[in-house]
Amino acid sequence: MITNQKYRVTRFDQNGKPHVSDMTEQQLKKFRAKRLQSIRKDDLGLSQKVFAQAVGVNVRTLQDWELGRSEMPKPVEIILALMRDMPSVRKKLLKIGGANLKAA
Repeated sequence: MITNQKYRVTRFDQNGKPHVSDMTEQQLKKFRAKRLQSIRKDDLGLSQKVFAQAVGVNVRTLQDWELGRSEMPKPVEIILALMRDMPSVRKKLLKIGGANLKAA
């Protein structure tokens, strides 16, 4: 159930300057979905197929997360952050997940 409750969100620009805004639950879901897609594509340079393999889900589940139809579980958010911030972890997860790096 989506409510009219507001959530305070802090985003940081490329220079590290914080930007605070209030979002409804629906806006927050959309923001989180777009952030996942942006990190996967722009920061990691991975296709949906490769990222889904790395985190152990099917592509349809990932698509649902990226479209905001369902929420990404917290453990996957942590994995996403580790993959983005730690290249050695990204490499290991891609290898463990059987992801084909050429498909990225």
